[in-house]
Amino acid sequence: MSDPIEKRLQEKFKEIPKWAEDFPLDHPKDANISRRDFIRYLGLVSLGFFATTLGVWVKALFKSQQVHSYTSMKIVDRDDLKIGESYVFEIAGVKEPAILVRLNQDEFVAFGQKCTHLQCPVIWKKDEKILFCPCHKGAFNGTTGDVLYGPPERPLPKLKIDVRTDGIYFVGMERGELV
Repeated sequence: MSDPIEKRLQEKFKEIPKWAEDFPLDHPKDANISRRDFIRYLGLVSLGFFATTLGVWVKALFKSQQVHSYTSMKIVDRDDLKIGESYVFEIAGVKEPAILVRLNQDEFVAFGQKCTHLQCPVIWKKDEKILFCPCHKGAFNGTTGDVLYGPPERPLPKLKIDVRTDGIYFVGMERGELV
């Protein structure tokens, strides 16, 4: 008995098209996968997922043991930053920028400038005393760096600063880590 699909294709095209030979429409010509092969493929894929998860976990263990040693550096002179203003600066050996804010006459705070949600730069809003992420409307407390509202779930990395008579110095990390 002839295949009805082949018969219809021959009537329409006068011969069987090349694609019909390469991609048969009937099940007997298709390559079947046995249950044993399917279980073998499933096992290999599962093993691959497990190995990847294990690799990520091991990498996280070693990364958490790394300790950055930051060198003390001068950020800006005290008088160059007015009360309520901010200053974005770079730290040697660190890709992520930081932001220094002068809250009042003697109080300065510094944070990593990247939002903890999707790494957008935060900006200082003087009137509201917040660090605002314009990408997704998230905000951080201008004094502590804690999340006030929006998508971010973690506070900003907080930097240790030393206020001296000749300027403001970055001396290390207080909370979090800069990359």
